[in-house]
Amino acid sequence: MSKLFLSIDFEDFSHDLGRDLGLWETRPLRIAALTRAYEAIERFLQAHGGARATFFCTGIIAEQAPELIARIAAEGHEIACHHHFHDCIDQETPEAFAANLQKALSALRAASGQPVTGFRAPKFRIPQSRSAHYTLLAKHVEYDSSYLCNSAEAARHFSASLAPPLKILPIFAARPRALAPKMRLGGTYLKLFSRATAARLIKASTQAGLAPHIYLHPYEFVADQSFALSRAELAPLGPARAAYWHARQSQWHKIGNRSLPQKLSALLQNHTLGGRLDENLTPLAL
Repeated sequence: MSKLFLSIDFEDFSHDLGRDLGLWETRPLRIAALTRAYEAIERFLQAHGGARATFFCTGIIAEQAPELIARIAAEGHEIACHHHFHDCIDQETPEAFAANLQKALSALRAASGQPVTGFRAPKFRIPQSRSAHYTLLAKHVEYDSSYLCNSAEAARHFSASLAPPLKILPIFAARPRALAPKMRLGGTYLKLFSRATAARLIKASTQAGLAPHIYLHPYEFVADQSFALSRAELAPLGPARAAYWHARQSQWHKIGNRSLPQKLSALLQNHTLGGRLDENLTPLAL
């Protein structure tokens, strides 16, 4: 059977949404919720052959919950970097990006006791038409998994444009059928659309020369809304915006969460989990 890779963008949604909305710069993380979500992910992996995975972790988790990062590493998973805060890198100057990247890498390496050689930009947003951010990134990590594309040719072309060189592990993004919206292989797209749609994307990824690679988040493995912001936390936004964001969170914390493990299990009937990304750079990197 062919390999299907799984990686986790390991972040505290409640902390990051509040920061995005301007409710705070930072605050204590929901460490208990992160731990429960990690344990749900680990149970899923153990139920499917015990394969290890790659966790792209924000640096703020390593600062506030170093014991959790240490546990994930000790249980055999790769710790990779998801920036310090879950901020959009395309809104940061190269200087700010460099400072935040180094802060995150330092915290993650200290907490995990591992080399940290992989990176994924929050929301996949890192400037790709300007080289400065990737030039800085190449000084600190071996590979990047922020590039969205629909073919190996596009990924090779992008990789060839980088100096100094940096290995690119792309995420497949395409239309699963004519007139359908462009979808990524993971996240909300995997939850909300059918198993058949996900299977079509996996097949299309393989046909495009890209090893199928699903990305998910800790909050998608639980259905208790433990990462959702309450009405009281959202209240400073004003009644209308608070009501909108309270309802909007169902997209991430409720709809499709309970059925996600079953959907993944069904997809794995024809695939095996591929393991850590850092141990598969030869077949994956372009």
